[in-house]
Amino acid sequence: MKKEKKKKLSKDKKRTRRKLLVTGLSATMFFLVLVGSLSRIIFVNGKKYSEKAYKQQMKNQMISPRRGIIYDANGEVLARNIAVDTVSVNPGKFAYANGKKVEDEMIATGLAQNLGLDYQEVLEKVKKNSSVVVIAKKMDQEKTALLRNWMAEKGITKGINIDEDTKRYYPHQTLASNLIGICGDDNSGIIGLEERWDNVLTGTAGKIVTVQDVHKNAISDETEQYVPVENGSNVYLTLDITIQQIAEKYLKQAVEQNSCKGGGNVIIMNPQNGNILAMATYPDYNLNQPFAIEPTGDSAIWDTLTTEQKNTSYNKLWTNKSVSKLYEPGSTFKIITSAIALEENLVQTDLPGDFMCTGSYQVEDRTIACWRKEPHGSQTLRQALCNSCNPAFMQLGQRIGASTLYKYYEAFGLFDASIGTGVAKTYRSVFHKLENVGKVELATISFGQRFEISPLQLITAVASIANDGELVQPNIVKQIENADTGVIEVQKSKEIRQVVSKETSEKIKDMMQSVVVEGTGKRAAVEGYTIGGKSGTSEPMAGDEEAGYTASFIAISPIENTQVIVLAVLYDPEGETYQGGQTAGPVAANILRETLPYLGLNTNEQNVIKQENTDFTLPNVASKTIASAKELLKTYGFDVKINITGDESTSVVTDQMPKPGTKLDKGSSVYLYTNENDTRVSTKVPVLTGLTKEEAKAKLQQSNLNVKIEGERGTVVSQEPQPNKSVEEGSIVDIVLQKAEE
Repeated sequence: MKKEKKKKLSKDKKRTRRKLLVTGLSATMFFLVLVGSLSRIIFVNGKKYSEKAYKQQMKNQMISPRRGIIYDANGEVLARNIAVDTVSVNPGKFAYANGKKVEDEMIATGLAQNLGLDYQEVLEKVKKNSSVVVIAKKMDQEKTALLRNWMAEKGITKGINIDEDTKRYYPHQTLASNLIGICGDDNSGIIGLEERWDNVLTGTAGKIVTVQDVHKNAISDETEQYVPVENGSNVYLTLDITIQQIAEKYLKQAVEQNSCKGGGNVIIMNPQNGNILAMATYPDYNLNQPFAIEPTGDSAIWDTLTTEQKNTSYNKLWTNKSVSKLYEPGSTFKIITSAIALEENLVQTDLPGDFMCTGSYQVEDRTIACWRKEPHGSQTLRQALCNSCNPAFMQLGQRIGASTLYKYYEAFGLFDASIGTGVAKTYRSVFHKLENVGKVELATISFGQRFEISPLQLITAVASIANDGELVQPNIVKQIENADTGVIEVQKSKEIRQVVSKETSEKIKDMMQSVVVEGTGKRAAVEGYTIGGKSGTSEPMAGDEEAGYTASFIAISPIENTQVIVLAVLYDPEGETYQGGQTAGPVAANILRETLPYLGLNTNEQNVIKQENTDFTLPNVASKTIASAKELLKTYGFDVKINITGDESTSVVTDQMPKPGTKLDKGSSVYLYTNENDTRVSTKVPVLTGLTKEEAKAKLQQSNLNVKIEGERGTVVSQEPQPNKSVEEGSIVDIVLQKAEE
């Protein structure tokens, strides 16, 4: 018995030793694994985990930059930022102040009614199984204020979030819409100048870096860093809002009168420096509501389109035709052909019998007709340009040859797709390859057909001829202003190359004047000014007959020292005629008739301004001498106010009040200032209520103020600015007249 007990104790001891040995070995192995893991963490992945810990401890608070403002050349705001709100919800979290749950239907009703949204669509979002759902972005704060009031009335404190945001706002709505373009929901540009200058307008985000503990509380120490935000720069355009309004007015009128299915576009440029003064496209759209209309114009058709097709339609509506649409320039291109031939000494302007038109011209096995059935007969180059004779220019093209033409096309920038990239996305022009230009192709390109360029490329090429033969890069940006420092970077005009001689330039401009005086451009004439021009009518490309004809006119003024060039293009006119001289010529004339005096360009009859009414547009006299400015302003019947001690023949005007483009009655006062004498005087607006028109005008005149009157009879019932407000001398006071019985 004792032996068995002793034997059993021996076995227990052995078993215990084995357990201790296994436990010891396990502990040793665990320790070795732990040491290995720690070694790997410290020595192998130490840097990685250190960075991860640092990131967890650091909190970056991003500071969004303000997008830059877009101004016109005179400082008028074209695009700016306004405060808006983004409304979101936390589905299932809606509650009253006392914590009681709110029904989804009630929330959807409040959101839909106050924000002007569709109830069913809002209800679907409210019922979503998600932590956060956006109900509406970029919502006007007038509407979110209604929502806040509703929430307060109902006592709803949870589940609806209203966060402040900004969006792009365009004060003039449709003005220059296809040029300016729009921004997306993230306030980045998606088309037009907003896209092209996005890197300048956007700026760089700033941030505040702080250290936080495990509970996400900020630890106040010296490790906090501040990276300042760089707000987007402000961009001043060369575009003048008054000239833009003039261009858009007459373009819209022409498109509607001539039933132009494809719309139209206008470009106005200063050929001396390439500055674009106006760039209009019609149809246009409201920049603040770019999706408000259906581009097809037919709801039934629109509803059948796919999302991709709808986006294509919108992009077509938003496109800037002046830059991105390629077209056949037609007979306006005869200016280019003439300039090349004159520069190469292959022709004279007035050599009798130099060209012959029998009504058509035979090129190999093809007979190409002139636009007019009755032959032009024997002609000089000047007569051929005035008559816009196709056979004459086919003969001229043969003299020049394809290789020489193409050499000049390149010099004129017609092969350069980047010529207008400062404005918008551009497309490469479409020409035959030089090796593929046969006699027929040579004939057609000589009078402006069977190739495609953009309107901006054509006006730039013709502008170089008007600018004594020197090609200048077209420019839309006048200057860039750092919004944080105020430092201004002026965008200087870029002279590219001399294309033709000044002598050739003068000959072409003289012939262009003949076109307006006695040729196909008579409808572009403007009384009192020297105008040169050329009409264009091109037929659709083979296989694209539905595109219709393109009618155009290009005009310059004055002939000497040309300051303005206008190109008007109308696509697919279906009115009484599709001829460029008869449809687009009047557009150019109307634009020049208002633009030239606005720019302060004198008429040939210095002392005569022929206008039946007494309402005149105040011209821009900046950069003119005081003497010259006075002479021009007095021709309009304005009373010029100056206060200088220097010589009026040398002192230069730097500013004026009222501003250029203002509509003023004859006898209104205009104040002129120079750098040396820019002392502004303030005056208080008098009380005008109850006065007659004559009494109000007399009282304002005593206060050195101008007046704009609404209504013909009665007494003053309202005025703006309000009485006793201090304003600058020369400011305009708007008054409304009304009869007592009204």
